Amino acid sequence: MKAVRTFLIMGERSIMKHFWIVVIVMACGLTSRGEAPTRNDSLNAVVKIETTSTAPNYWLPWQNKIAQSSSGSGVVIGEGLILTNAHNVADCSLLSVRKQNDDTLFIAKVKFVDHDCDLALLTVADPNFSADITPLQFAPTPPPQSQVVAAGFPVGGNGISLTQGIISRIEIRRYAHSLKWLLTAQVDAAINPGNSGGPVFFGDKVVGIAFQGDGRGENLGYIIPYEIIQHFLTDIQDGKVDGFGVLGFRFIALDNPGTRAYLKMAPNQTGIMVSQVHPGTDKDALKVGDVILAVDGKKVANNGNIRLDDGQPRHFTTVSSAKQVGERVKLKLLRDGKVVESELAVRKFHEQVEAHLYDRRPEYYVIGGLVFTRLTYSYILEWGKNTAPAPLLRRIGKENAAPDEHVVLLAQVLGDEVNVGYQHLDSLVLESINGKKVHNLKEAVEMVENCRDKYITFMFEDYTPVTLDLEDLRAATPRILERYRIPADRYLK
Repeated sequence: MKAVRTFLIMGERSIMKHFWIVVIVMACGLTSRGEAPTRNDSLNAVVKIETTSTAPNYWLPWQNKIAQSSSGSGVVIGEGLILTNAHNVADCSLLSVRKQNDDTLFIAKVKFVDHDCDLALLTVADPNFSADITPLQFAPTPPPQSQVVAAGFPVGGNGISLTQGIISRIEIRRYAHSLKWLLTAQVDAAINPGNSGGPVFFGDKVVGIAFQGDGRGENLGYIIPYEIIQHFLTDIQDGKVDGFGVLGFRFIALDNPGTRAYLKMAPNQTGIMVSQVHPGTDKDALKVGDVILAVDGKKVANNGNIRLDDGQPRHFTTVSSAKQVGERVKLKLLRDGKVVESELAVRKFHEQVEAHLYDRRPEYYVIGGLVFTRLTYSYILEWGKNTAPAPLLRRIGKENAAPDEHVVLLAQVLGDEVNVGYQHLDSLVLESINGKKVHNLKEAVEMVENCRDKYITFMFEDYTPVTLDLEDLRAATPRILERYRIPADRYLK
């Protein structure tokens, strides 16, 4: 057998583990010590991604932060097509890739990106890039206790690195990039910075994409499993990205027998109780107090789990996350002691605290030094170690009443004689202008632009009114823009 380098520690591994790793490595096409990579070596399809990115400053939304360089990994899955993590290419201004057997730098472009599931598809136009690459194939993520190998380009070196480990569990977990709860597979193979986007092999097939670690434990790495990858690849087939949807309700577990008896559940019935139905959900199809007994024919346990055909547990939300936006989920409900059938469409969730604004400029409007913008996770994260104001944090997880609504913030006040006395205000939610409710930033701008009153009153969520002379505000805006070096008084998409 060929020699195995990088990750095999003899003396501490059993002979069976040694044999298994060698088999996987040979299937992946690793070369022996000192050999040059061969043409169409399987590992030629594992590439290093180098990115220059520039993120906006969400407190000063007309500015960008300092450009930064980073690197990650990717896997070629088609002619000139590379699958990688979305966080490797977010806000990128320059994107390039290198192969493990070639020092040539190839320019890449983002073709599709879904920040919900932290996946992106890149393209390389240069035909020389694909000349010695055989695209890799996918297979379903194997069950826990399966041995896998992670390939990529972690920090600390320029060459490809291989680390072996086992899948310890498969469950939903929050994705650090999007804060969405989606399916993950936990592995004890080292997933270090730079590994992100690299393939995880079971045999000679890719069964996941490395994407994040957990510093609270030793060798806690996570991969994006096959189900999520397939959802992404299916989603983009129509030329656009819809992302992941929800059914749109909150629930409580029903482990308590007294609660189950109150809900008139039979001894053989299990499920979860709907505690809140979000504004965008069909309130006839689902009601508060309903007990969800089954989803798409799979029985729901009292803790919210379902079981796959092979007995593996999954959270019931994996049924809806496996579907595309617009597809429907069948529900078996217990309503007022009677079993009824219902359906819900998987839909987008219109959060009051919008998602991270990756690859997008933040919208803003400046009038008389008052800077208005939209509330997003990106804005909240600007606080860093300092906790964002409680009124903003309380909106996380809540849904707007309508898709075109969003939270408008007074981000800050740029001090000027026209707004003297108010320059200390920041991060306040705008409720109304001259008594009229504000639903979004564009509407707020139109209300200010069309106002013919001498005075304008901005009312904020904590009942803080700001009343100013509107003509004075308009007259002061040009000098404030010049003084603070702001190129324009607004950016609205």
